[in-house]
Amino acid sequence: MKLRATIGVVSMLLAVPVIASDSAEAQRRLGFKYYHGEGVAQDNKRAVTLFEKAANAGDILSASNLGMMYEFGMGVKQDDAQAVAWYRKAAEMGDADAQFRASVMYYKGQGVPQDRIEAIKWWTLATMNGGAFAKAVQPMILSAESKVSPADVAEGKRRAAEWSKARESVR
Repeated sequence: MKLRATIGVVSMLLAVPVIASDSAEAQRRLGFKYYHGEGVAQDNKRAVTLFEKAANAGDILSASNLGMMYEFGMGVKQDDAQAVAWYRKAAEMGDADAQFRASVMYYKGQGVPQDRIEAIKWWTLATMNGGAFAKAVQPMILSAESKVSPADVAEGKRRAAEWSKARESVR
């Protein structure tokens, strides 16, 4: 049994250069291996490098992961501006979690100038499809919206609808 495990790890390590040069999905998967230390030594810096390659090739989950890594300083220097930029990239690709995380950063002015209307736009988009995620964040959204003027709430929702409509026409 121990020999099989060793062979598996050695095989995976030999495949690392091939995987890393392959598709964005493969780079993301390998990035997760380094992030979690699965079969390789845990290495957030290597994970960031792989996520960046994958995100720049259009991988939505890698972009969202990079937002988190920059927001919390995992494998990189903590940088809210970089975090919001990566969240925004994933948000533009339609990732609900990144849309919500970007909304929080806009609401607080964390890494970007505070913009409550932009925050409302992104959290509206994040919850448009309903589901457990939307239900979980709804109390936070209602609390935040109670601190914003009805005109700003309406404008944020209008921008979300406009963004959604424009995205649909591109598909």
